[in-house]
Amino acid sequence: MDFNSNSPRPKTIAFCLFIALLLLPSLALSEESYKSLLEKARSLDKEEFFEDAVKYWGKILDADPPPNIVLYAKLKLSNTYSRLGKPNATVRISKALTEANPDHYDSWFHLANALAALRQYSQAIEAFKQMTALKPEEGLAWVGLAFAYFGDGQPDAAIEKFKRAMKIFKAHKNISWHRDCRLAINQIKGFARFPPNFADLWLAKNLKKVQDTYLNTVLDLDGLLN
Repeated sequence: MDFNSNSPRPKTIAFCLFIALLLLPSLALSEESYKSLLEKARSLDKEEFFEDAVKYWGKILDADPPPNIVLYAKLKLSNTYSRLGKPNATVRISKALTEANPDHYDSWFHLANALAALRQYSQAIEAFKQMTALKPEEGLAWVGLAFAYFGDGQPDAAIEKFKRAMKIFKAHKNISWHRDCRLAINQIKGFARFPPNFADLWLAKNLKKVQDTYLNTVLDLDGLLN
């Protein structure tokens, strides 16, 4: 077969190579940019300068990083809004995360915590249920689900979930949370003779404890950076 020098294919290939060479420096610059921003954001987060950290998590997302960094940054952004006491912002981000990553446990935990903080207990129940389905042997999710049921006016269901959590904590020798679940069951039974809103402060305090325990001792996102 004779090679046709007038064929457009060699010119097309050459043009594509030329464009690729032009893009390589910008791609390298983009990677260097988001990595620098990531380092800064993590440093601010560690030092608890959360308002400043929010700006950097946003800049990282604007730098168009790879998918694992996008997930990491959005989870950290959601996490930061939780710490700043902005549950509406947390719900907005984490809801989008659960839609994009329906099997990602941490996305659901952020959403469930934020919904509970907003007293949207029926929705929080559904989010906590997703977590218990994804990781049935994680006791803290069952605790969150139990408190959400109580907030939704279902004390019997709450007690049932606390008992499920106690079995898990007993198996893992988590004495502290096993004791807390037992106390919660007794307190719920004691609240029965009082008006429904009598336990609001107690419930909010315990939901905050679930959130803080998760954020401070359970959540580990460093694996997403590898």
